[in-house]
Amino acid sequence: MEIIGFGDSIPLGTFDLHSAFENALNFQSRGFMISLVNRKTGNGPFNVVLKQLPPGAKRLKTARFYLYIDENRLACDPSKAYDSSLPELEIAPDTLWENLAFLKNFLVRNAPRKSLRFLFEPRSEKAFTRLFERKMLERVKKAVSLLEAGSYAKGARSLKGLGFGLTPSGDDFLSGYLTGLGFAELNLDCDVAEVIEEVYKNAVTENLISNSFLMCAYDGLVGEKVKKLLIALVRREQDKLARSAGAALRNGHTSGADFCVGLIYGCEAGLRAS
Repeated sequence: MEIIGFGDSIPLGTFDLHSAFENALNFQSRGFMISLVNRKTGNGPFNVVLKQLPPGAKRLKTARFYLYIDENRLACDPSKAYDSSLPELEIAPDTLWENLAFLKNFLVRNAPRKSLRFLFEPRSEKAFTRLFERKMLERVKKAVSLLEAGSYAKGARSLKGLGFGLTPSGDDFLSGYLTGLGFAELNLDCDVAEVIEEVYKNAVTENLISNSFLMCAYDGLVGEKVKKLLIALVRREQDKLARSAGAALRNGHTSGADFCVGLIYGCEAGLRAS
């Protein structure tokens, strides 16, 4: 095993296996999660990228200069640390608006059928055929309308835990929304700090993985795929924007798409506040 990269926010401690998937092994301790991932998942604030994931790993220990996977010790080369902070960029608002519109259209064409792309394309609602799916769809639309109207606490509470999958669609949306707000706060002349606080404190859920993503979004920490997407959003190179958006969509089944939908809403809220 060899470490290709590791996040800059990984705490020291001992962590037990929480869940195992093809591209990630998640370890938890005291409500906190660290993930061993492969190149396909890539760098993140709490990720350790390995050439090959260790099958059957049960325990992870992080020390100042070493990582222990069960009894295996791996050196942490400081040069491989990933900077997970939001990118600080010069933004032309007109360019950002234009690229957000492009990203919406990209999601309509490429996002999974049962993702939140229906917020941009009503015809996508046809994919939701079962009764509980239709109810979920209507609840999402109502919750997003609350956010748009400035009812941030109620909107966040209505979205958290809503949807399907390991991380429900509503949680993924809120992670993207907080990331978009944080990105706008850093790079545009807008004060959305109170909105971020209101959304985050009402978005925290019982889902450990969702909470880890929400905490990163609240703290202004992003994985490399999202970081590349944010950089592409402020430039006039839509071919690169399409490539970075495509990479972001490959996070989970609908999680990447649902995060991107929330990111768009968060960025637009920041633009309106500027």
